[in-house]
Amino acid sequence: MLNKITATIFIVLVLFACTYDTMEDHGSNSGVIIKTGTICGWCTVNDTLTIKGNSVWYVNYANCSTGNPSVQKSGQLKTSELDSLLALLHFDELKKLDLISCNVCFDGCDDWISFENGNESHYIRYGSSDPKLEPIRAFVDRLKEVKSKYSVSN
Repeated sequence: MLNKITATIFIVLVLFACTYDTMEDHGSNSGVIIKTGTICGWCTVNDTLTIKGNSVWYVNYANCSTGNPSVQKSGQLKTSELDSLLALLHFDELKKLDLISCNVCFDGCDDWISFENGNESHYIRYGSSDPKLEPIRAFVDRLKEVKSKYSVSN
C-alpha cells in the first residue's frame, strides 16, 4: 500500500513539474519588446504593433483619436516565429541607423520601429523605400509580415 501511495505522489510531482516548466517563459527572448507602426498625414493611418515576448498586440486609431482605438487585436507568436524574427535582426546594424524621417509632415507616411532588450534600445522612423534600411531589410520585411496578420485589412 505504501508503495502505491509513494508511486502516485511521485507521478503527480513529475506531471506537475513538467506542466509548470512549460507554462513559464524561460526563453532568452522574454525581455524583448518590439514595436512598429505607421503614421500618415491627415491621420489616414495610425497603427501600432507591439511584440513583448511571445505576446502580440495591435491597435489602430482612426481619425487621430489616440484615446479610443478603432481596432484592437491580440495574439501569440510561437517561440520559433519570434526566434526566426530576431535571427534576422542585427542590432548593431539597427543602432547604426539614425533615421528620423518626417514624411508625415508633408501628408505622407512614416513607418517606425522601436526595439528594446534589457538596457539596449533604439528607435528609427523611415520611409518604407529608404535605401539605408538595406542592412536590416530582411528584419523589416518579416516584421511587416507579422503586422499584416493583425492589421485592419484582416
